[in-house]
Amino acid sequence: MSTSQHRASLASAQNALTFRNVLFAADFTAASNNAWWYALALASHFRSKLFVAHVLSPTAYVSVPPELLGEAKNRTMLEAKARMAQLQQRQRGATRLESEALLREGDIAEVLLGLVPEHNIDLVVVATRGHRHLKRLLLGSVAEKLFRQASCPILVVPGQARMSSDQVFRIGRILCPTDFSPASSAALGVAILLSREYDAQLTLVHVAAGTVLHSTEEMHRVTDSIKDRLGQALTSAHGLAYAPRLEAAFGAPAEAISRVAAEYQSDLLVVGVHSMGPAQAHQYERTAYRVIRWSQCPVLTISISSKKGPESTGRSRVGAFPGAKNARR
Repeated sequence: MSTSQHRASLASAQNALTFRNVLFAADFTAASNNAWWYALALASHFRSKLFVAHVLSPTAYVSVPPELLGEAKNRTMLEAKARMAQLQQRQRGATRLESEALLREGDIAEVLLGLVPEHNIDLVVVATRGHRHLKRLLLGSVAEKLFRQASCPILVVPGQARMSSDQVFRIGRILCPTDFSPASSAALGVAILLSREYDAQLTLVHVAAGTVLHSTEEMHRVTDSIKDRLGQALTSAHGLAYAPRLEAAFGAPAEAISRVAAEYQSDLLVVGVHSMGPAQAHQYERTAYRVIRWSQCPVLTISISSKKGPESTGRSRVGAFPGAKNARR
């Protein structure tokens, strides 16, 4: 991606970030209940309409005898409506927040993906039970399908990113990993806008995976080269409250990114991912997948088509943004 292309992709998003409609995927698990507070905090901050969606999967009735199927579905439907109502009542002080419950039946991921265009969703919030010491399957095919296939940003809240009802979600430190791909450039554009919105400290990191270093001098040369390139990527990052941090890291990408995120106590990771079909997405663990599994904070994924150029970042449907704040030194 050329410098001119990068600047054009960021300019198209500049002063244009808002989340008018936020979709929260509720499954009433402990992880989902924890993610609710993040969805509520973001919707309150951006004065969004919050859609609370629960999908009843047909697989829940596989062991139910045919003669009892109707009664079982009706009972499950009533219970789900009651639990969604209880969830909507847990809005802390956000009494003016508009919310709407959506109860659907079908394949969970497919239904949620369909709700995005149906309700003009700008952000989806979903929980995952993924943990760095647990098997890959625990991350869940729903979260993976969403951040690989949705046409809007997805906030994935790992189970270890804990938040209680008496806490306030403050985004003071944002980490944006980059491999200098179009997907990373799209993520950087959003990270810059969020840094302006929250007066947050932005850290940009590139991991020199597979680099063999033979001396301290060589490590310094590689580090300086990476930081120079990171600085070039930030040519449009004006109006930030703090000067961005530029970091070079070494080792396996996911582990290195997690290490930097922990070092700076990041509140949010913004990661670019390539969209792809479900079969392709499950072939092997990709870096974004592992980053989410290891993360101690929420991860905002920005997806662009692997077959399109940087202009496809417009799929995120960002809207009017109130404007950049004055920089503080």
